[in-house]
Amino acid sequence: MATYNSSGGPAPSGNDVAGSAFFKKFLASAEQYIQQPSRLKDVLVKAFNKARENKEVGTLAHDAWETIQSLVRLVRLSVAGKYTGLPTTTIIAAVAVLVYFVSPIDLIPDFIPVIGYLDDMALIAWFSTSIKKELDKFHEWEAAKAATLADPHQFAAAASATNTSGGAYANQLVLSQESAKNAGTVNLPSAPAGTGQSATDDV
Repeated sequence: MATYNSSGGPAPSGNDVAGSAFFKKFLASAEQYIQQPSRLKDVLVKAFNKARENKEVGTLAHDAWETIQSLVRLVRLSVAGKYTGLPTTTIIAAVAVLVYFVSPIDLIPDFIPVIGYLDDMALIAWFSTSIKKELDKFHEWEAAKAATLADPHQFAAAASATNTSGGAYANQLVLSQESAKNAGTVNLPSAPAGTGQSATDDV
């Protein structure tokens, strides 16, 4: 395998990164993160924050930003058992990709100017392409869930069937709309002061 450093050399392909000893190390430990919710949550928060910070300074492409957000939601909901459309092996691989992204030391250390994120971006692009069908299904599931939670007719029908007051169902609708908006989020910190953006706005 070629080496990549600050003096030049070929940009790594996603396949190169996925086959590297660095990624295999993260892949081997990914299941441990899944079995330890606090460690997994820490990775999800770090991945989201790192992606947001690099998007803001222009070192992270929009597509990569969208993919990382999707992976954060996909992992969280799959591990929680709320989304069941993904094989365990794919969940483990997704966690490994996020752990790799978070780690400052990988195939190309992140502290190397300009090229430090080439391997991260190559891996993310390769992985999102390799599970495109699964991601598409997940996005469809999210959209359907959000539409169902936000449908006032369902709450009206339920209210009529159970003789529950309309006011209570109005409150339930508001809560469900918020749940739909925040579906798949982790407890993320607030955005930096002055940005006017919540850390969950884009998740």
